[in-house]
Amino acid sequence: MVNCRWPFFILLPLLLLAGCDPVEPPLTIGMPVPAVALKSLDGADLQFPAAYQGQVVLIHFWADWCALCRGELRESEPLYQRYRERGLAVLAINIQQPRETVQAYLSGLDISYPVLLDGDGAMARRYGVSALPLVYLLDRRGRLHTRMLGGASPDQLEQIVKRLL
Repeated sequence: MVNCRWPFFILLPLLLLAGCDPVEPPLTIGMPVPAVALKSLDGADLQFPAAYQGQVVLIHFWADWCALCRGELRESEPLYQRYRERGLAVLAINIQQPRETVQAYLSGLDISYPVLLDGDGAMARRYGVSALPLVYLLDRRGRLHTRMLGGASPDQLEQIVKRLL
């Protein structure tokens, strides 16, 4: 008689794992960032990071309840104006707030760089956003270069951007 329990015990863990969602590895410095779909304020779809291929990308993750986020968003505008012709993209990624809330928050902020909506929080989850403000800087190859939690000064950002450009 053949013992049938052995193959069952080998296959059971594999079958259980097959039903699980894949686990994203945490983002680390030097690692390519995962692709995500975002919406612009006007509702257009955007594939990130493909839409910014070959550029240095400064990402501000924010929400209207974040006390430091308003200043960071405003202070990045001069940096964007100085370096956009050399390949700097600045993005303000709002996490899980309605378009109307985002638009009201932005009134009077006077920023010209793109504001994108992470409506379902997929980007925040995939990028390991656990607190705000959070700034990511990506190199021209779409790899994570810098992660700054809790606020970034314009001078700090400019020094890093100049090195990456």
